[in-house]
Amino acid sequence: MRRRGRGGPGEFTERLARVEGVLAGATAAGAAGPLRLLGAVLRHQAAAATTLAEVTDGWEVRLATGCFPLLDLDASREAIAGGIGPALAALAEEAAGGIVPEPLAAAGRELVAAAPAERVGLVEDWLEDQTVVEPRAAFWIRVAAAPVLEPARAVLRTPSRDEWTGPACPACGGLAQVSVIAEESGEFMGGSPRSLVCGRCAGWWTFPRAMCTWCAEDDPGRLPSFLPEGSRAVRIDACQTCGAYVKTFDLRALGGVDVVPLVDDVATMTLDVWAHEQGWHRPLVSLAGV
Repeated sequence: MRRRGRGGPGEFTERLARVEGVLAGATAAGAAGPLRLLGAVLRHQAAAATTLAEVTDGWEVRLATGCFPLLDLDASREAIAGGIGPALAALAEEAAGGIVPEPLAAAGRELVAAAPAERVGLVEDWLEDQTVVEPRAAFWIRVAAAPVLEPARAVLRTPSRDEWTGPACPACGGLAQVSVIAEESGEFMGGSPRSLVCGRCAGWWTFPRAMCTWCAEDDPGRLPSFLPEGSRAVRIDACQTCGAYVKTFDLRALGGVDVVPLVDDVATMTLDVWAHEQGWHRPLVSLAGV
């Protein structure tokens, strides 16, 4: 379903290469700052990535018995909380250079200064529901979580369509960052499947094409799509029932061959700004803050 080079679980260097490629081109207008921040984050995450066996222990049994999420998130809390300080330290130079906005850096310092139990509690809340933690604090938790959760997700087998088609990530329970229409599946009458991409562990999983990612609305008449002029590789898929949207990348379209969804999501942040101006909202913001 996902070939290497698309920036999947643990593929920090592939994402970083895409960041550098976009910054070197002419398509980063309006997103250069957020892309530089993403690049700094990815360099830290690649260096900090670690495999914790206890996070993946028992995932085969959970999959066989239909128990989701597949990762043992409780086993990851301490490691994620402990990674916030190193993440802040690694990005300190970028903060001094203005790449990390001061309000964001201040939120990181506040987290590091908090009592360990409070920090672990925030991580636990974030693992339960990403939307309940204040966005600036959630940024630092997310930066610290990827080096723990992504290597764990890379170990797992992606559940088949028969095993899981829910809106949350089957591995870590995270929300979808973006939607992707992939190349032909190769299966008879399989067509081009749609996948959701987790904003927490970077995993992909199959999701129905004509269904709202957030409320499961499946009436095509209530699911409008909006394409920016001059591009068919990215669009806004909105829902008139819940008012939410997801950004979708079509890997089959012109330019889609180079797309790395978790990077191109930030690179196309002007499309998010447009969607917000139209009254649509996004349950999970990108690292660009929209």
